[in-house]
Amino acid sequence: MAILQILSYESCGKTALCAGIGKKLVNAGTRVGYIKPIHVTGQAKDSCADAIFINEALELGENKEQVCPIHLSQEELWSKLSEDIDGFSNTVVAACQKVLAGKDVLIIESPGSLKGDKVSGLAGSTIAEKMDTRIIMLVCYSTGFKDPEIIQSAKKFGDRLVGVVVNQVPESKLDSIQTECSDYFKSQGVNLLGVLPESRTLLGVTVGEIATALGAEIISSKDKSGELVENFMLGAMTPDQVREYYDRKKNKAVVTSTERPDMQLAALDTSTKCLVVAGKKPSTSVMVKAEDKKVPVMVVDRNIEDIVLDIEKALSKARFHNLQKLKAVSAILDSRFDYKALNTALGLPQ
Repeated sequence: MAILQILSYESCGKTALCAGIGKKLVNAGTRVGYIKPIHVTGQAKDSCADAIFINEALELGENKEQVCPIHLSQEELWSKLSEDIDGFSNTVVAACQKVLAGKDVLIIESPGSLKGDKVSGLAGSTIAEKMDTRIIMLVCYSTGFKDPEIIQSAKKFGDRLVGVVVNQVPESKLDSIQTECSDYFKSQGVNLLGVLPESRTLLGVTVGEIATALGAEIISSKDKSGELVENFMLGAMTPDQVREYYDRKKNKAVVTSTERPDMQLAALDTSTKCLVVAGKKPSTSVMVKAEDKKVPVMVVDRNIEDIVLDIEKALSKARFHNLQKLKAVSAILDSRFDYKALNTALGLPQ
């Protein structure tokens, strides 16, 4: 029986890493448990959809309350840690042990991130100590992996630390950064478990999520609302350039005005996941082609600038709960993550 805790120096794919590792272990016949014991909520007291998704996608069989039992604001968490840390620790431990029962490996997702967040850092350290966990620390490439505070944070965990993972590296820099990271972390006495590429799939949102962000109704192919959008483009090119322009990006949402059916029709001939039309319903020819291509169309009675701003906000808040994302992260980890080192640390067969 082993306990693996995954935490991040800065928010950049912690849930995806938990899901990908969990899926690999499940496929190997390992009895896996997963828990996000502390969910730091915003003002809306949002539910923990990502944790619920992992439980369902990996078919772990726990109920919602077990995989994400404690929901607290940042202020409430600090109050628990500062005023009644022993009692709160006992509550967290009891929740983890409930999920651990009968499992070979328990994956614990730590709350928040370490950079500039002393509350989440203290919560993560408390979990590590009380549950005697092994730790993977996730680092975002854009942060700068040579930041001295990253090494300081990693070394605080001592022998508990299995290693670090550097995430969201641009594809064009992947090989050179792999070498650079390997040399750097080795010189610091820290094990490097993987250097993972940036993935448009993992950063995407569904057609349905875009419709929700825009307050729009999908008027065609509603059954495709779960399709993943990885990019978005504006339909503002001249007709002689449009096909070459649209071919630049795949799996995209295209935003156009009602007055440009030529741009809408051209977009439907390329890798387009949805058509967002500013103004009124598109022409009959566009709707017929969209139905034929099974491309959702949504109409938004707002200007294009506001529509783009809301789509950008939706993309910046992309969540992990999507089977296409689980498949993508699993493929990345299979080629870029050191499962041999992890299995050794957890006492699992190779």
